[in-house]
Amino acid sequence: MATITILPTQKSAEVPDGELLVEAGELAGVEMEAGCFSCSCGTCAAEVVSGMENLSPPTDEELDVLDQWNKDPERFRLTCCVRLIKGQCTLRAGH
Repeated sequence: MATITILPTQKSAEVPDGELLVEAGELAGVEMEAGCFSCSCGTCAAEVVSGMENLSPPTDEELDVLDQWNKDPERFRLTCCVRLIKGQCTLRAGH
């Protein structure tokens, strides 16, 4: 099981390995902002405070969207298309 923590609420939950970040946040009791659920609009961009190494690698589509929103892919990910593969991840939700 992986663990997600959402800031600033400090809510966290154990989630199955491989869970989408947006779904993991919901399991932690946080209503996550998301629009398209297809890695194309960028409304779900969240800052990864820790645990980037535990996330699935970014796709070219995700990198394009992050670039359009001027979000550094070393710090931000799109929660609708990124999976928490294992371990722990802390996100700061919202833009």
